[in-house]
Parts: sequence; C-alpha cells; structure tokens
Amino acid sequence: MKVVTHFSHSIPKLVCPDGQDGLLVSTKNLNRVLKTDTEAMTMTVESGVTLRQLINEAAKAGLALPYAPYWWGLTIGGLLGTGAHGSSLWGKGSSVHDYVVEMRIVSPAKAEDGYAKVWVLNERDKDLDAAKVSLGVLGVISQVTFKLQPLFKRSITYVRKDDTDLGDEAVTFGKLHEFADIFWYPSQRKAIYRIDDRVPINVSGNGVYNFTPFRSTLSLVLALVRSSEETQESSGDAEGKCLNAKLVTSTLQSSAYGLTNNGISL
Repeated sequence: MKVVTHFSHSIPKLVCPDGQDGLLVSTKNLNRVLKTDTEAMTMTVESGVTLRQLINEAAKAGLALPYAPYWWGLTIGGLLGTGAHGSSLWGKGSSVHDYVVEMRIVSPAKAEDGYAKVWVLNERDKDLDAAKVSLGVLGVISQVTFKLQPLFKRSITYVRKDDTDLGDEAVTFGKLHEFADIFWYPSQRKAIYRIDDRVPINVSGNGVYNFTPFRSTLSLVLALVRSSEETQESSGDAEGKCLNAKLVTSTLQSSAYGLTNNGISL
C-alpha cells in the first residue's frame, strides 16, 4: 500500500504498488487548514493541502513559510516525504521539514487496536526527525504543524558570469545572500547567479516570480520538444542539442526568468 495525493508526480514507477494486490491511498480530501496561531506563528494543516494553499493562508495571517520548492502544486505530505527544499545556507537551512514542529502519522496496528494507530510527534520526541523525511515507510502523514515567520518580500537580481571560479564562488555566494541560487550551464561555460534577499514587507512594488519552466505548457508543445530531443540523440546531433540549449537559456534571460514587478516584465 502506498500513498498518493491528487495524482502522482513521480516520473518513474516508484509510486506503483507491487503486483496486482497493491492499493493506492489518496489524501485528496485531507485538504483543510486546521488552525493558525498568529501569536505562536504556527499553522496546522492536513497532508493533502498544497503548498499554494499553505502560502496563501499563511499570508492572510501575516505569516510566511521562509523556504519552499519552486513549484507550489506539491502537497505538504508529498514534499515532506521526499525532502523537498528551497535554496539557502542560512538559519536552519532550506529544507521545508526543518520548520515542522509537530506531525500526526497513521500506521497499521493489530485488530484489537482497530487496525490503525495514530502517532503524534512533536519537538520533544526524538523520532520526529525520522518522521519528517520518512518516504512514507513509517505510516501515512495526516497532519503537520509548521513554525512560520513574519511575512516579508524578496529582492531578486540575476547576474550572468563565466564559470571559471564557480567552485570557489558557490559557498561564498551562498553565505552572502539568504536565498542565493546558481544555474550552471557547463557547455556554455556560464553561470547565472541569483542575488536573492529578504526585504521588509513595506518596500514598494508588487513583484511576482512566475518561474517560466513551471508554467502550464500545451501537450503538443511538450511532445514536439521530446520528439526533437529523441531525434537529436539518436542521430548524435550534438550541434543541434547545443543550439537548443542556447535557445532555452536566451529565452529564460529575455523573459527575466518569469519575474514581473507591478505586472511588468523585468
């Protein structure tokens, strides 16, 4: 038996139960925000709540999850079970599970216990660290409580450089900027540094980071891209692969990686 949410985002068949007797359990309807404590800056949600829901509900209370993956279509149970993270060397680090203070897990039990046992783990329990990134082997995550932070904005600037000193620069750059991020294009011998820091909520501007590669894409376009890649690989067309790669990077740069301010592309 394995757990999925609305649908599986697993590209390989890792989510599939073995054999014909397997069972998938959905957390689709475990989608409620249960409690928000603005004084303690905590929020309790069910495991089928999406990252988007969590971010939006926290913002209504003037709170924020400081670090998160790029794509907010993930569910809380799914992103915790797989160790999803943002980008930071600061504080506790960028992993979402580092901001979990309590979890509720349901595991199998004997008949006299109703075939199920509910475990509630908090910061006083040594097993909480194991449960945070358990890949589902300890049971089904049903509820999670996060320690949040006051709402803030971020200031983002992209800088393109040669990659000659990338190895020496990476750690130094990460320590200088809270949400530092680097795209490395080894075939082009370039690196894109994202200078990314938090700023007060009252800083002017209404920025949105709609990261281009995670936008909805027509199935036909995806099929054409995949077909082109397969043709180039089967024919050993290295030059074509490089041209496509440069097209992708130039498109990202010209679209400001999806950044807009007050609705205007940067």
